[in-house]
Amino acid sequence: MNISGYVFEGPYSLDSAEFNAVSAVYVISDVNRAPLDVGQTSDLSARMATHDREDCWRRNAKGQVMVYARVENSESARLELERVIRNRHSFTCGVF
Repeated sequence: MNISGYVFEGPYSLDSAEFNAVSAVYVISDVNRAPLDVGQTSDLSARMATHDREDCWRRNAKGQVMVYARVENSESARLELERVIRNRHSFTCGVF
C-alpha cells in the first residue's frame, strides 16, 4: 500500500500476524484503512507484542486492527519517515 508516497507491506491483522524482528516504520489502521497511529521500531515483532497504545487502537478501530510495515534499517531514516507520515495524516492514537 502507498502511504504518503512510500510503499508499505500489508495489511496484516494485529491478532493473527507473526511479525518478524526487523527494523521498520509501521502504520496502524482499521479494516476501513482509517489511520490510527504511526511509529518506528528496531524490532517490529517485540513492538507489536507489547505496544503501549494497543488499547487505544482497539477502542478506536472499526473491526480488526491492521498493521502496515516498511522495513527500514536506518534509525534516522525511520524517524524522518515517521515524522513525514505523522505530519500528513490525522491520527487518533499516539498524538503528542
